[in-house]
Amino acid sequence: MTEAEAVVVGVRVRPFQEREIQNNSMLCISMSQKSTSIFDSAGKDTMFTFDESFWSHDGYEDDGTGYLRPKRGSNYVDQKYVFNTFGKRVLDNAWNGYHCCLFAYGQTGSGKSYSMVGYGNNKGIVPISCEEIFRRIANDDSGNSYEVLVSAIEIYNEAVQDLLIPVEQRPRKGFEIRESKILGVYIDGITKRPVESYKAIHDTIEEATTHRTVGSTLMNATSSRAHTVLIIEFKTVTSCSTRVSMINLVDLAGSEKVKQTGAEGERMKEGAMINKSLSTLGNCIEKLAEKSTNPKKAVLVPYRESKLTRLLQNALGGSSKTIMICALSPASSNYEETLSTLRYADRAKKIKNKAVVNENPQEKLMRELLDENQKLKEMIQSLGAGRVDARTFEDLGRKQREIAEAEAALKDMQKTFQEKLEEDRQRQGELRRRGTVVNPMVPMIVNLNQDPQLQGRVKHYFPAGKTLIGCNKQDESESESEASDLDRDSDEESDDLPVPDINMLGRGMQRLHASVENASDGRCILRALNGEAAQATCLNGMTLDRMLEMDAKKCPRTRVDDGFVLVHADRLIFGPCYFVFVQPNICSAEVLIASGEADFTTAQMEEMREKRSATEKRIRQSLYSPCMVLPGLEDAQHFEQMQEMQKELEQVKRTLQLKEQVLRAKEDEVEELRRELALLRNPGERLDEMLYAGHSKVSLAIDNTFEEALAQLSAVEAMLTSCAPRGDSPKKKSLTS
Repeated sequence: MTEAEAVVVGVRVRPFQEREIQNNSMLCISMSQKSTSIFDSAGKDTMFTFDESFWSHDGYEDDGTGYLRPKRGSNYVDQKYVFNTFGKRVLDNAWNGYHCCLFAYGQTGSGKSYSMVGYGNNKGIVPISCEEIFRRIANDDSGNSYEVLVSAIEIYNEAVQDLLIPVEQRPRKGFEIRESKILGVYIDGITKRPVESYKAIHDTIEEATTHRTVGSTLMNATSSRAHTVLIIEFKTVTSCSTRVSMINLVDLAGSEKVKQTGAEGERMKEGAMINKSLSTLGNCIEKLAEKSTNPKKAVLVPYRESKLTRLLQNALGGSSKTIMICALSPASSNYEETLSTLRYADRAKKIKNKAVVNENPQEKLMRELLDENQKLKEMIQSLGAGRVDARTFEDLGRKQREIAEAEAALKDMQKTFQEKLEEDRQRQGELRRRGTVVNPMVPMIVNLNQDPQLQGRVKHYFPAGKTLIGCNKQDESESESEASDLDRDSDEESDDLPVPDINMLGRGMQRLHASVENASDGRCILRALNGEAAQATCLNGMTLDRMLEMDAKKCPRTRVDDGFVLVHADRLIFGPCYFVFVQPNICSAEVLIASGEADFTTAQMEEMREKRSATEKRIRQSLYSPCMVLPGLEDAQHFEQMQEMQKELEQVKRTLQLKEQVLRAKEDEVEELRRELALLRNPGERLDEMLYAGHSKVSLAIDNTFEEALAQLSAVEAMLTSCAPRGDSPKKKSLTS
């Protein structure tokens, strides 16, 4: 009898993020061998023990290629060590014929995707595992043959989607998770792509990544908004037997708190669905742990309450060898979430599964098909004998469906691997003819993030022609506020708008926001599609509406009508989303980001400088424009109050002008003294020092006076803005009238 084996659990702590450093967060995690301790604000510690505790917080250096390796004498755990500890164990289990599962769990931005996928030269478990599979196959001289099939799915808002199918061709409600006595739990209709090399599986993963649902939050600009699962079906054919192993590599969406992430509207709904599925996963782990510690007790495990737990049913409580990596934030500001993750992991290690070698699946399927066919014949005979009721009809329909699905699976199994490869080549060729498959050498934008581990994760390509960028689904808060102002005709008109090719969500994004035209001459031209979009779109920190107002000769980018030609390494901001424009024929996105030529901090600083410059320019204009009315303050209802404040503003301006005249007079006086002293025959070095010191004091006084004046003006402007009307009024009257 197979002995039960516990789930293997490890935890890994990442470095501080820039946001946590700015918030003066303290380190609340310590590790010693396999033990992990967490400290609260009072210094009280709680200790946990796991199979592995990976310290990846500090003690690392760049080896010159972008790979982060441990410094001499440090405890830093790099990507290779994590793979050799956990990833290699997954492959060993698969090679021996066991089903196996590895999944990463943790708070949003805690580093799950870094451990699973990695970035740049810091490859994670998934790409290293794929590379290792084909390395082992190439080095095997036993005469065995191997077949590898790959599927990639995501669970987004409780809908299962196939990442190897273009978005426009997917069923709206997603694919169904079914269960039968013959096939077990499976996803009906997903793509199983045969791959024969590491390049083929790498290209397949890249294709799936481009289709992945990624949203934007303040906490993590590429926070995964969906659970993603890479399924590798690994078949070993020997002279006397066939073994099939299912390898499930799961990157769970991060748990999050609304207050910390700043999510609202559609983002909040997504977060609620994520937290619900993770909560169900926690309940299943708790029940399975209870069942393992007390086998005689009848425990109901709520697998069916979530698509995620339904899919992981075999991995959690079936015949699979399972490994779990929990990603931890080291910051004291995330103490509660990190403690919750540690408790989650502590419960998971109590689960025990009985894994078995999966031999001759085709023979087993044929045997079960014969049994089910016999049962179906008996049911049909009972119908002929007149013993019919509603339940019999229902069972008959279910049996027929199960047999049809099993026959389809058997037919697929009977195909040779070469036949499957040829079918896939034909399908890929058809997609290329339709233009569905994107050439990775076309221009693209790649995401930037304050966490270096998350930069370069999202790529949007610009094939020949025009690519629309927009928000396919408005945030709930924005759509509700706009609904009261739009009539039925405008709603129908918005329904007729084309669907954007690139969907971005976040405050400031419009339904049709911008377009990028990949022209025949190789230039990519960026255009904003309306005024609000131009204000929420930045090119190297400068908003497009401001660039459109500039003289063409002074504009920092070549202007084509109402658009601008993009240059390699240009920083782009669409609403809250930061990107860098990449021309792969110049250099790859990975090299561009690794070199530091494009990063999140640079893009953010550019935006802040431009905003500050625009604000200062507006204040200076208001100083010398007494009749200028600030935006939003022209409502007739507040006319008298605004008129009084306008008078106060003019008085401040007059005072500033008088002070400026006095300061100019003092400047003239100083200049006169300088000329007189220069005429003296014996000024001496000491006299020169006194002269320049006096001049510096006067200049400092001038600067201070201007700063005080600007501060007063900003205060008055803030008072005016606070009195601005919140709703549109039918009667409006300008202060200048």
